[in-house]
Amino acid sequence: MTRAQSERRASQACREQERVLGFELAEQTDAPLTILGIVPWRELWSMGAGAGATAFTRSPVALAARGHRLHIVQPCGRGHEAPLTFAGVHFHRFRVPEVFSNPDRPLPVRLASRAWRYGLFQWMARGAAVRLAREVRPDLVVAYGIMTAPAARHLARRLDLPLIGRYFGNTLSLALERRLRWQGNFMERIGFRIPVEAMILTNDGSPVLEVLRRLQVDLRPVHFLRNGLALDLFTPGPRPAGRLTELGLPEDAFVLLTATRLHSEKRLERVLHALAGLRATAPQAVAILLGEGPERASLEALAEQLGIRDAVRFPGPVLNVDLPAWYRCADVVLSLLDRTNASNPVFEAMACERCVVALDVGTTAEVIRGGITGVLVPPSRLPELPTVLAELARDPERRAALGRAARSLIAELCGTWEQRMRRELEIIERVAHTRAVVAGNLVSGGAGGAWSGKAEAPGAAEGAPPASGFVPAAGDDGAPPAGAASESRGREGQP
Repeated sequence: MTRAQSERRASQACREQERVLGFELAEQTDAPLTILGIVPWRELWSMGAGAGATAFTRSPVALAARGHRLHIVQPCGRGHEAPLTFAGVHFHRFRVPEVFSNPDRPLPVRLASRAWRYGLFQWMARGAAVRLAREVRPDLVVAYGIMTAPAARHLARRLDLPLIGRYFGNTLSLALERRLRWQGNFMERIGFRIPVEAMILTNDGSPVLEVLRRLQVDLRPVHFLRNGLALDLFTPGPRPAGRLTELGLPEDAFVLLTATRLHSEKRLERVLHALAGLRATAPQAVAILLGEGPERASLEALAEQLGIRDAVRFPGPVLNVDLPAWYRCADVVLSLLDRTNASNPVFEAMACERCVVALDVGTTAEVIRGGITGVLVPPSRLPELPTVLAELARDPERRAALGRAARSLIAELCGTWEQRMRRELEIIERVAHTRAVVAGNLVSGGAGGAWSGKAEAPGAAEGAPPASGFVPAAGDDGAPPAGAASESRGREGQP
């Protein structure tokens, strides 16, 4: 490769890094590491390039932007074995059947398939990682995703290297009261129990501390961190003129919006049922479901069955940089998952001063404080959701007040993506240089792991007034009480 070619490649990598990270990481490390990571996903983005969850891509790209040498072992299908370099990260692919089993198959078949796929993935990933390690001679091993922990642990022990687990949430919290489901999710139970020098676990709003304690996981190396927000991207503003017309909807429609992958876990059928009930009293109500996924066809069929197909739109995946304009189209942003609703779309909507209505599960109430920064719906009162939405449709002043308070709170709870990624880089570099456990923030945490993403301090939600449920207390007009957090300047956001 000529010098000119090398410079062009480096310039392209820098542009890709800034596009993924949303900021420029100017300072290069004086002690670059060679890091070998393993990922379970075949794709870098959950809904196509630039769309969907970004945390999976941000983590290795930030290390490359810092000047470290990143080599990632990645599964692929037939015909996609060629290596790939993106944003300075080198992906080395190995062919193996998809590790995630089909959730629509009968339970016994699904469990057998899951065990076979999981075991085969570990064996194949270990082999690919060992071969790559002989070539690149890593200083550190990172398990990206809890499914990769056994293979990563095997490599780290074989080479006598420190191991970091970079995990992006959990689903075991859904099984805390369901013994069969708990036993069936053996992949996460195994992964969490594997010793690491540091576990960087995304604070997804689920009661992770209860999960880790049940598994008797050593809490010392656990760093439970919220994602960051792109404060200069996700800002409030008026509804974009003509956007609804382009979708074949009236410009004065009352818009319900979701921004997530169309997957069964997201419980988007609840949105459609709520819309059907709402239109009995608010016929101008419509729903826009952003994203793509395996449930699209069934959701379209359900909308048809409920007689609301003409009031529902599926625009498909949206680039993250284009999401703010879509949030500004919304009168209400809905998040009705069973596990947690303290998630990126909720944070982004709050940053855009949208009124958020969320199911009160996990640690959602730390972010959506009922009657102050949004509306919480207890699971037992989910059938009353159409009535709640009808009240909001009649009260634009209350929606605006909730949105203003939401933006102020989320600014306190979440740092920028740059702050968040710098914290992660600091943890990884400390592990590499000390080869010892780096203490996290869960050792003295409260139930549910209620921690902020800022400087490893307990979240601002600690000590906050309890959520008031989804119906504001008498005399509460939805605005924050006197002395509550005031409106802040423009703000932010990411499946």
